[in-house]
Amino acid sequence: MDISAAKQFMKRLIDKSTSYGFEEAECCFMQDYSMSVDILNQEVSSYENSNEQGISFRGKVKGQMGYASTTSFEDSAIDFLLKEAYENCLVLDDEDEEFVYCDDNDKELFHDQTTPSFSKNTCASFSVVGLSLEKALKDIDPRVTAVDYLSISCGTGPVIVMNSKGLSSYKDSDYVSIFAEARATSEGVVKTAGNYWFGNDVDLFDEKKFVDVLGKKLLGKFGASSIKSGTYDIILGNEAFISLLSTFFGSFSSFNMQKGLSLLADKEGTVIASEALTLSEEPMLDKALLKIPFDSEGVRTKSKNIINKGKFETALYNTKTARKANRQSTGNGFRSSYASSVGILTTNIVIKPDSLDLEGLCKEVNNGIYITDLNGLHAGVNAISGDFSLQSEGYLIKDGLLVRPIEQITVADNFFEILKKIRVVGNDVINYPVDMGEFFSPSIVIDSVSVSGDE
Repeated sequence: MDISAAKQFMKRLIDKSTSYGFEEAECCFMQDYSMSVDILNQEVSSYENSNEQGISFRGKVKGQMGYASTTSFEDSAIDFLLKEAYENCLVLDDEDEEFVYCDDNDKELFHDQTTPSFSKNTCASFSVVGLSLEKALKDIDPRVTAVDYLSISCGTGPVIVMNSKGLSSYKDSDYVSIFAEARATSEGVVKTAGNYWFGNDVDLFDEKKFVDVLGKKLLGKFGASSIKSGTYDIILGNEAFISLLSTFFGSFSSFNMQKGLSLLADKEGTVIASEALTLSEEPMLDKALLKIPFDSEGVRTKSKNIINKGKFETALYNTKTARKANRQSTGNGFRSSYASSVGILTTNIVIKPDSLDLEGLCKEVNNGIYITDLNGLHAGVNAISGDFSLQSEGYLIKDGLLVRPIEQITVADNFFEILKKIRVVGNDVINYPVDMGEFFSPSIVIDSVSVSGDE
């Protein structure tokens, strides 16, 4: 469905909502075009091309907000959506008021971040990149026996939100992502490792850099053994910290705080972390792939410190949770799909780096552990209490140097205590896509962490 037709359909839907008794109304249209190519054994093992679209409606009757969605754009779908949403209103009993939003001075919102490079994304071009990458990975070392997974994908799609208060917003973007996982074998020992890349121009993909990083991860695991159980100062590597932080980031959601699902409830304005930690949200960050000027409710996003030198300055709010807390939305009201309700999601999350590189962090720790991988993040964590116990891998640090790889260890602690025990933040920042944007984080030094080993 083209954009003009979608907007006309949405306007008819909103205009007719008053005849069903809706006091306020909003509709959201999303289209998602994606393509992926998988490579295995120097062949294209699969190719997928999809184009999905749908529309959702939410309307307010007697203080209750009802939702409905469909993939049909026939005229009959208008009555279906209105009838379904109205019937939902009648059975709801939500004491927290939800409403549609529009800034009278900012009704027309537009952000098109699509690039001309997207036209390069074809099965043929992805196949060339993928086949070359697979060969380069296998040529890293004779011990590399297979590339078990290699996928190149891309996507784009407009999002339109209109409401009865005059809001009309449009945004679109595109991306390309590459992920590969390789396997190596030496003397009967098998190791695996993966690497990723994302951007919006496949011609900017640096195969050599990608292969070098994956090769170092993979071959560096050979010769690993466990260590003695004890309490260690650790460097939590940038990838590992992003994994841990994203797992527990729901604690900063005002929805979870208001529902008793976060230990950070009523902690805004208090110190919850080390002075070394400053964590901010930067929706329009220059080096981020996606810039996000407004959320799904039409609220302008803004830069803000979530934690500033250890102090918890603000949770993340949408319009509903902000009203309940007598605050303003922080611009974090997002839909994850056309059929979903408005929740709370992040844009670009940034850990403020300091001056030390990984070598400097090792000297700072002197004797301890460098953790590169945390495994079992969906099974070995309690997202509410913050407790975690995770199988981990990394390197032993002795006299300020990485001396050997380690495995078969379990790192156990509490996320909220980890924040307080951060001693130093490094400068080796990487980024990884999470929610609506990316997490940017360096490696960090954490004092006195419990580690169980088998030595």
